[in-house]
Amino acid sequence: MFDLTLCLMGSYQLTIYPHQVNSLAFTNDGHYLAAAGYGKIRIYDVYGGASPLVVISEFTKNVNAVGHNAAGTWMFAGGEDKSAKILDCRAGGSGSPYVTGTRQILFSTDKGEVYVWDLRNGRAAVLCSDAREGPIHSIGINVEGTSLAAANTAGSIIVWSLGGNSAFKHTEKHRSKVHSSYALKVEFSPDSTLLATCGADGKVNLLKTADFSVTNSLQASSNTGRHWAWDCAFSADSRFLLTASSDGVARLWDLETNEVRLEYKGHQRAITCLAFRDQSLAD
Repeated sequence: MFDLTLCLMGSYQLTIYPHQVNSLAFTNDGHYLAAAGYGKIRIYDVYGGASPLVVISEFTKNVNAVGHNAAGTWMFAGGEDKSAKILDCRAGGSGSPYVTGTRQILFSTDKGEVYVWDLRNGRAAVLCSDAREGPIHSIGINVEGTSLAAANTAGSIIVWSLGGNSAFKHTEKHRSKVHSSYALKVEFSPDSTLLATCGADGKVNLLKTADFSVTNSLQASSNTGRHWAWDCAFSADSRFLLTASSDGVARLWDLETNEVRLEYKGHQRAITCLAFRDQSLAD
């Protein structure tokens, strides 16, 4: 978020942040929020006030991606200093966390590569490489772990089928240009029936995963020619989509009607990332 604030929508709690926010991630229980910025990751207790519980200073440049393991005991992050790291949330990033359950982590690079990092032996290998269309801005994997999608600077998405037990085996099954400018985000719905993409053309496209046809194109800002659609997140029941735009507004869309149900305002400048954690918006 370029206006250097974090907004907790619903509680309207504001936190002044010293740099832009590049990535946000809740723990699975929604209790903690990680905010990645320049050189640092700050972890907040959602119910505990505006000051961070922990500040992790393990990077020398922008941290572009952050996420938690299922138990919330450790996190992964990647940055512009060309490093990807596993961090101990409770120790301020220092030390080596005890990693269980998770076997691999996927990450992308500005060379159009997707790497698989095997946490059992610490080795990283190129899973997919496609330098023809430039850097990959975002990757996503469906809940079943059977499909991997990537969004790149050419405005295209690439989708691979994944298979194998101990090692990923990938097969490209779809490629298409979905934005007239940079594609910035790709996200599978929790029920794996939809794939959402955000772009610098101000649009959020919704594709059916059955055939990857575009079912709807949402105008995610007040001026699509000027503002970018940066980020999106589905509700737990896949019926709603929250979008972030550089017009400073986050919007909640009803995907049955393709109408905006709510607008969240409060930022004075661009909203470049968001995190959304709910049980269900169906009730």
